[in-house]
Amino acid sequence: MKTTSNKDFTYAMTLLKFLSWPVGTWPFQVYDTFSLTRTIFSISLLLLMIIIVQVELYLDRTNAENNLDALLLINCGILAVGKVMSFRVRSTGLVFNFTSAVNDYNESNDEENRMIMRRHAYMGRVACTSLISCSYVCSTLFITVPMLAGDEIQVINATEENAIKYPIPSKNALEIINMPDNLYFVVFIVEYMMLLFTSIGNLGSDSVFFGIVFHLCGQVEVLKREYSKLFNKNEKITEHFILLIKRHIYLLNLSKMLNETISSILIIQLFSSCVLICTTGFQFILALSIGNIVLTIKILIIMCVLLIQLFAYSYVGEYLKTQTESVGNSVYFCTWYDMPKNVSKDIIFIIMKAQRPVLLRAGKIFVVNMETYISILKTSMSYLSVLRVMVNS
Repeated sequence: MKTTSNKDFTYAMTLLKFLSWPVGTWPFQVYDTFSLTRTIFSISLLLLMIIIVQVELYLDRTNAENNLDALLLINCGILAVGKVMSFRVRSTGLVFNFTSAVNDYNESNDEENRMIMRRHAYMGRVACTSLISCSYVCSTLFITVPMLAGDEIQVINATEENAIKYPIPSKNALEIINMPDNLYFVVFIVEYMMLLFTSIGNLGSDSVFFGIVFHLCGQVEVLKREYSKLFNKNEKITEHFILLIKRHIYLLNLSKMLNETISSILIIQLFSSCVLICTTGFQFILALSIGNIVLTIKILIIMCVLLIQLFAYSYVGEYLKTQTESVGNSVYFCTWYDMPKNVSKDIIFIIMKAQRPVLLRAGKIFVVNMETYISILKTSMSYLSVLRVMVNS
């Protein structure tokens, strides 16, 4: 697929390619056997992790810490599989949006419009860097914490037994297949790859989505500027006005495609975020009560990542709503009274359309914005308070 050598486009999209190419969801890739193989490999690795952790959870229900870790990994694994499959199967919306982004960068000749696009590209890079850095930190924590904290040495019949530590809860599952101890390093590397692919499939896919949504918001801001420039011109106002209306409709269609791509998986994201915030918060209370500092820090970082991910979706949804809604304001404050009557009458329809802004929806039911973020936090904290009372009593 044709891309561009534009430096601004490279600045905006390089990180997104780095995150989406390994799992076969990069919109500009050639959709051939090789890309399909990458997708199948990543999904297979994630499904294997989910199965192993699920078996471990079934075999050993006595270790509360491992069980909560297993619940976290299962949820994140399911989200990663869902997002990779959604971005691969429903790739049309992403391909259209990224192709449109190429055209936007190639056709941008105005310096102020270029700065608007550059600023939104920076916002996308900040979101991408924040999410993926946090996810890699969490993946590393799953490896280092068992080494730093560990379980207490069990002394049975005067014999000390030190359990082998793995990045993910899998000790009992590996014992079923009689995994030799001399393959510990191989198992360790494979499980770390599972964690990395979980990060890429989950938060990496989020970064790709956020990056293109920020670009779309930048194009809406450029459109608002073009509307204001239009009313300062005295020639060919009607023709230019029609072009801007078509551009407005085009951007609305692009946002609809993005909503269709992410909508089904986003409802799972909201539900799992609420559950994971409660469970990790409960684990945080337990870790504090026993004075395990290393475990407390680990859980605190994981909670921060969950909150950052949820906040990112809420902020992007709120920003998209605000940008599309403000198109009506930019048209309203123009010098419409100096324009031809046929044009000034059509402004009413633009304002009416802007009063129904683009909303990021989860399952076409819930609206994802900052109000949703606050609501989920309140609900999670309420359940967490109940769990805390149960522990204390």
